Amino acid sequence: MPTTRGWLVAAAGALLLTAGVVSQYKEVAVLGAVALLAVAAAVAVVGRPAEVVAERTLPAVRTTPGSTVRVRVRARNTGRRALQVSERVAGADGERHVPLPPLGARATGEAGYRVAASRRGVIELGPLRAGRSDPLGLAELRRGFGPTDRVWVHPRWEHLRAIPVGRVADPDGVVDNARAGTLTFHTLRDYVPGDDLRHVHWRSSARLDKLVVREYIDTSQTRVCVLLDDRPTPGGDTRLDEVAGAAASILATGVRASLHCELRLVSGRGRESTGGLPTLLDLLAEARPTPEADLASALRLARARPAGDTAVLVSGALTDADLRLFAQVRDRYAGLLAVLVGAEERPAAPAGITLLAAGDAAGFADRWNEAPWSR
Repeated sequence: MPTTRGWLVAAAGALLLTAGVVSQYKEVAVLGAVALLAVAAAVAVVGRPAEVVAERTLPAVRTTPGSTVRVRVRARNTGRRALQVSERVAGADGERHVPLPPLGARATGEAGYRVAASRRGVIELGPLRAGRSDPLGLAELRRGFGPTDRVWVHPRWEHLRAIPVGRVADPDGVVDNARAGTLTFHTLRDYVPGDDLRHVHWRSSARLDKLVVREYIDTSQTRVCVLLDDRPTPGGDTRLDEVAGAAASILATGVRASLHCELRLVSGRGRESTGGLPTLLDLLAEARPTPEADLASALRLARARPAGDTAVLVSGALTDADLRLFAQVRDRYAGLLAVLVGAEERPAAPAGITLLAAGDAAGFADRWNEAPWSR
């Protein structure tokens, strides 16, 4: 197809040709006709590019901000004419095309380039673009070949000291609202100083002529739900990066502590830790400010999920009304935490919600580790 320059030349040629014919100036008409013929000849010269077989090699599909991704591209030109080749790279910083060495007729070439992962997000590589253009730049034709690969740039996270699970271990079931069946009898063992006398199994102790105690194991799976607020905030993507970093710290610490963690975006998407920590961080990398995100709808969905131990709402901006909505899931979770990152205004937390505010993700980790549950 004609380029922008080609369309301008064609439009000017048509105008000159029309003006020359109407005014009977042959020179002007000839000049217009030459311009039109030049554009038509350029389109004919470019023609249709042959098929290109391309494959891409990546050392890893997940990385962190500040790193560099090395990409190797191998392509084979099946046609009889040389092709100009470039690679499409789209990420959080926009879209660009990386030029690669020309691909000769029926030749196979391999080239590499580097992509800077400057911030959290998803980098799309490809498809490979190959084609030709005429020497005057009046026409060009490029097509995409090969697959499109993705590189997830995970938010940075820090290990936290502890995750509050909002559960009280009560073997005798005397604590109000304690869940039935959370602890199960495992075995009997010899009594050691410091053991709770309530765990002594007196019948077995009398038979064995020594004190033995019951040992319990927790057969339930502790559930921690992290709700990431991806509604638009004044800080835009920059603030959401900090919010995602705080959420990543909570999830990474919980998964490493063998807790069952669930991540849900206010906009609706969600994943569980059964797929491993990388899948949770992938979703954090994909999160973008979403105007359609609705906190009330997300909390209704959370209430429809199985009951859990702790729910953590991580946001870049919260109001009193948001926290009142969050308090409505108190009957589904034993503990409610609201984390506010980067916001200057701090709302009033209603009863039953612990509010933790910090300026950025690093400050959040410090504040979290200073909290009572981390001591």
